[in-house]
Amino acid sequence: MTAITFTLPTPPSVNNLYVNSSRGRFRSQKYDEWIHEAGWEIKRQHPPRIKGPVKLSFEFEEPKTKRPRDLGNLEKATTDILVTHQIIEADDHSIVREIQLKWCAEVEGVRVTIEQSDIEVAT
Repeated sequence: MTAITFTLPTPPSVNNLYVNSSRGRFRSQKYDEWIHEAGWEIKRQHPPRIKGPVKLSFEFEEPKTKRPRDLGNLEKATTDILVTHQIIEADDHSIVREIQLKWCAEVEGVRVTIEQSDIEVAT
């Protein structure tokens, strides 16, 4: 099975990805800045594309403050950028078959590991 690992900056929480205004809903400046920075990290590290079903593992940097953080809120932006840069084909159930999230004191940002999955898609 193919597996790749690379590191990205810590993404903003899902609560900070979009802002509402009188003209509609827009990506936040914080999210746009992260997309730009993470995109350059992807180009620099040049991870290969993985075709077909995958298992994702995200190890997020341990929070540096005592403010409570919701681990699940960090997954969305990370998964979305993998699709945007075509590292994985999509983020729907036919491609992403498993996601593991955890805090890790040894990581700066988020360590992303993508493995090909042998989990069959139910028909």
